[in-house]
Amino acid sequence: MKTRRIIVAILAVLVCGISAYAQTAEEIVQKMEDQLSRADKEGFTMDLNMKMPIVGLIKSHSSVAGDKMKVEISGADKSSTLWQDATTKWEYNPETKEVTITKNEMVKKDENSDLSTFSDVTEGYDLSLSKETADAWYIACKRSKTNKDKDAPKKMDLCVSKATNLPIYLKMKKSILEISMENITIGVSEKSVTFNPADYPDATIVDKR
Repeated sequence: MKTRRIIVAILAVLVCGISAYAQTAEEIVQKMEDQLSRADKEGFTMDLNMKMPIVGLIKSHSSVAGDKMKVEISGADKSSTLWQDATTKWEYNPETKEVTITKNEMVKKDENSDLSTFSDVTEGYDLSLSKETADAWYIACKRSKTNKDKDAPKKMDLCVSKATNLPIYLKMKKSILEISMENITIGVSEKSVTFNPADYPDATIVDKR
């Protein structure tokens, strides 16, 4: 009987320890947002995949550092690479081997707005931890009743890395679009997002500024 009581006591301690260590979905997302906030100073990379009827799958890989950005796009039997800063855009077409330079007339967006969707998770969705593995947390995001944005997805699936507290993916469906934001990393050099003509010695430069 004494041995049995000791075993029960040990199990009770272990259960209490596990409960104390468990994290809520909101706490996990807060840690994720803390890591994403580093992107303002350090830059970030992200893969964005969009699937739509007829067109099929469009893939892009974005690297952002301050007001500079490089985007590599592929899909629908085409590919291109785009660079931009606060005033200028460069676009390379591998089929024609041309680099077209134009003025960047886009209104400046909020800094790192490409990551704003991850902030919306806490502002307009009810969160629940649906699964947990040794490597990641899986969080179900259901649009809350107070979310008046009719264009917001009804639900999203978020996966967060335990190693980095960064998102592994955020998946959603908007109308006919299936969208997946994946492989977010923090830390981008300015050189890696700056167009360098020497990297394309055979390209024709078309300056339309």
